[in-house]
Amino acid sequence: MAETSNIAKMAEKISEDIFKWFKWEHVPIKDLNFTCHKGKEHSSSSKDKKTHPVDTIFKYKDPYKGREVIFNTDLKSYKKGSITSSALRDAIWSMARTIDCADGSEEWRKRYALSSKNYEIRGLLFVYNHDGEYQNNFLDLFKPKIGKEGKLTGGINIGNVPLREGQQLHVIEPLLIQYMRTIISDMDKLHREGSFPEKSYSFYYPDLLLHKLKGDTQNHPATIELISGPYMIIKHDDIVKWCERTSAPIVRYGKGYVIYYNQTGSTYLEFIYLFDMLSNLQILRTKENKIRIRVAHKQPFSDIRSSFQTAVEIYSHSLGGDEFKAEVLKSIELEIVEQTKDIFSTNDIGWDR
Repeated sequence: MAETSNIAKMAEKISEDIFKWFKWEHVPIKDLNFTCHKGKEHSSSSKDKKTHPVDTIFKYKDPYKGREVIFNTDLKSYKKGSITSSALRDAIWSMARTIDCADGSEEWRKRYALSSKNYEIRGLLFVYNHDGEYQNNFLDLFKPKIGKEGKLTGGINIGNVPLREGQQLHVIEPLLIQYMRTIISDMDKLHREGSFPEKSYSFYYPDLLLHKLKGDTQNHPATIELISGPYMIIKHDDIVKWCERTSAPIVRYGKGYVIYYNQTGSTYLEFIYLFDMLSNLQILRTKENKIRIRVAHKQPFSDIRSSFQTAVEIYSHSLGGDEFKAEVLKSIELEIVEQTKDIFSTNDIGWDR
């Protein structure tokens, strides 16, 4: 029983460590149920549903909507062989019913929304692979397979998930967790080298035509949509460190952007698209900001640097003689980030309690 408890503790430990780097807030109320007020509708047996589980709560303020997004979170810690379609289906159905009930629950609101008036509730299923062996395509769990009689069996039909219109449920799967851990490890490495701040960095969002940014841009979180996307832009100011030799602060590294890239880079067209996006965001209009692309994909293309250099040459020629922007483009650094895996001993987790 102690080992089982420690395995469950792993997902809790990892999630709390991860999300603070992405500027999510953790509500320190754990493992409490709330009363189900749709007993017959949410029942999966002859008995009415009594309660719904809440492992923990994470939240952030959406940069565009200005409202709090509160994630009712289910933490799962599985070994490789336990990550199956049936296990995932059960967890998704349970979470869908939970957030459906939470949306109209005064008990849930008083406990977790606290003083928030403008918020939305979403479901978050955090699937951690504690033995570090899962390398499959997670989306394959949703695909039905052809059975012995030629009929489709298994899989997960998301069209049948009991969500109401406007409700959202997110799944953070093992490889996305690995990607997030890789980013965090790399940020820490750059900080130790003196080229990234400890805390004063911000996730970059552009003002959109119909949606303008709200709130302090320095405190904007990495939204679930940004984390799940093909790239993540982080902006930072000059990196100032204390010089022991001169007993004075000095600028160790200039201000700029770090772009974490979660694509294989197998074709130059990927980088053409990325450069075009940076150009539209006016990021290529100044030499003051250093631009670093750091590839954090789990399996980047073996000749990704050739894809990148080809894209630089082609895009530079397309600028119509804009030498300034071409020089900025050619100054962009590309690095492959070392992958990070966290594999904990259940005994170690037990001692941490």
